[in-house]
Amino acid sequence: MRGILVSLIVFLTISAMLLPGFPTGSANALRIGGIQLVPDSDEQPPLYDGRTPTRDKPDWLPGSLGENTTVILVPGTTDYDGSDQMGRTVDIGFYDAPGGQRNHPKISVLDYPAAFGLKIFGLEIDLAGAATFNDSVNIGTARGVTDAHAAWMARGRKGTIVLNGYSQSAPVAMNIAYRLHKKNLNGVAGTIPDDDVVVLVGADSRFPNSGVENVVPSVIDGMYTNGNRDPADTGGIQVISYCVRGDATCGVGNPLADPVGTAFYLIPGFFTHGFLQPYVNDYTVTKTWQSATGNTTYVVLEGDGGGNPWGMMLRALGLPAPREFDETLNAAVPVPMPGAQATRNGVAIPTPRELQEQIYTRLGTTVPAADPDVVDRRARAITPKSATVTPPPMPSVQIDPESLATAVSSLVNDVMEQGVDLLRGTIRKPNGTFVQQR
Repeated sequence: MRGILVSLIVFLTISAMLLPGFPTGSANALRIGGIQLVPDSDEQPPLYDGRTPTRDKPDWLPGSLGENTTVILVPGTTDYDGSDQMGRTVDIGFYDAPGGQRNHPKISVLDYPAAFGLKIFGLEIDLAGAATFNDSVNIGTARGVTDAHAAWMARGRKGTIVLNGYSQSAPVAMNIAYRLHKKNLNGVAGTIPDDDVVVLVGADSRFPNSGVENVVPSVIDGMYTNGNRDPADTGGIQVISYCVRGDATCGVGNPLADPVGTAFYLIPGFFTHGFLQPYVNDYTVTKTWQSATGNTTYVVLEGDGGGNPWGMMLRALGLPAPREFDETLNAAVPVPMPGAQATRNGVAIPTPRELQEQIYTRLGTTVPAADPDVVDRRARAITPKSATVTPPPMPSVQIDPESLATAVSSLVNDVMEQGVDLLRGTIRKPNGTFVQQR
């Protein structure tokens, strides 16, 4: 029973807080039904350790990134003028030449809501900015495609267009890339070739396996989550996606596999995500890998000191935390590894969202989603190739409560009959069949 309660508490905490675009770093606002109750603010907590961000192009970025380039810079939540995103990319040398020479790429800041909100019974509640999370991403995607094409034309159809995003704006940048690649597939004249587009995103909420959109179920209107990406959806476009270990947006744990570790690192994970990203040049690369398609490179960074999020946060706030403090915590409560699939005895443990997918499949329906790659993929799966269908941008799902209860009961019974210990997480093989935990 205690295990169930622990998992439930962690699950509810994550569902409430670790949603895509959760305003962890820069803004506080509250609007209900268009009425703003709490004003936006861009207050940053003071950091007392005296550090100045290091300006030096990191080795994990292409040396040519920034040459003959226009950057479509997509701001994160409430970063309306893009100053925060400039501080964590341009100002620390991401687009400089190796060795420090400035390339001076043209920077075009995308104008979009950069908001974080939701809907309850049709009433919009804006927690930061003035739009739901999904609407903000969709608006940014549409405007970003237009801006990218305009920048390409202004360059005389030469050079490189870089799509840069962080946190909420990472899905925007990725969606723009998806739309541009789709135009190429459809033979649209004047489209930017895949080879001339680069995507650079940090703290992507759809980072493989550990992004919050792969963990938190998709149930809240305006905050629908979209699951893992398929790197093939961006074709030949080069993508670099980085995540700092402990970041609560791209590196959250699976609460069904590790409820204690997931909950323990929520607070410092928010802090790492919101305030420590300008210091990534001082961090150590701990893991890199490429997608099966070869177009996407994933980079995991470990923070200063011993790399523990609690130690990083305490040091940033001026409190002494020696490396031994980090090492002790790392040993006692391991920090979730971004990109890692939780397993037990070599068998994958699904996230809450993956369990939701299984339940909805039993019901013969699909989990709500908003990003264009997911919506289009579902449309292709059910639509004859000869037909042309424009899928709704924000599908909603109506589920009969009795059918839901039957499906959930059926799923639980199937699991229980095979001796799976639900207190420690459901276990399934990669082919989808369930096996007994050992």
